[in-house]
Amino acid sequence: MLLKELSNRGEFGWRLSDLAEQVGLDRGTCHRMLACLVRQGFAQRHAHDVKYYPGQMLFEMGLALPTYSMFRELVEPRLERIGKTTHCIASFSLRSGHDVVCVFQKRCGVEIAGMMIRVGTRRPLFSAVGGLAILQQLPPAEAARIVEDNTQHEIQRRGPRRLQDLERMRKRSEKAGFGFTVGDLAPGIAAMAVAVHDSAGQPFAALTLTGTDTTITEATLAGTHALLVSVTDEIAVDAARCFHKPVREPAASAA
Repeated sequence: MLLKELSNRGEFGWRLSDLAEQVGLDRGTCHRMLACLVRQGFAQRHAHDVKYYPGQMLFEMGLALPTYSMFRELVEPRLERIGKTTHCIASFSLRSGHDVVCVFQKRCGVEIAGMMIRVGTRRPLFSAVGGLAILQQLPPAEAARIVEDNTQHEIQRRGPRRLQDLERMRKRSEKAGFGFTVGDLAPGIAAMAVAVHDSAGQPFAALTLTGTDTTITEATLAGTHALLVSVTDEIAVDAARCFHKPVREPAASAA
């Protein structure tokens, strides 16, 4: 949990007390664990800074997955192309359990005030349009369990204040048939997303375009969605080239 939360705020870092509260540890236990992570290179601190940040060891361990580097080389030019075509920020996110993590992004010279998603940002599936696009492609019972779990974590971490906005975004996405928001969580920001399927037909990722309510409009929605679908199909082919066919665990016995 500590490593996941550290990586989620790689740019901004965590104060000890805030991180301890976030992961549900007492301050002393959290401090001892962080000290161990710092010694092993999984976390780091900077001079004259009280915060903790991800360490170099995390990057080094990621190098043990060369297929993802190859996948990135194939996907990033596609993000660049669709971002420039639509004048939006193009982001590619992987599903990680009940979360979604932004792993590649092309900003294409676009800057949007209030857009907080960067490479490495982790969000619950139900709180990002990319996550909603993935949820739509899951069996209804599984999607419902994830939404319930996400909701409980949202209440624990932030309280209930955003639940109405998140529900509005989810209903908007259900009506559209893909991940979609217009100002639901941030005024003036619009975004849309389509899920990407692996070679077993499971949604493992999502491609998101983030713009404003002047770049993603009712007039451009259908054309942009068609373009998104076309690029996600290309990325699905890239994934099949780079990764082995995923092995799915057998369903638990009803007994």
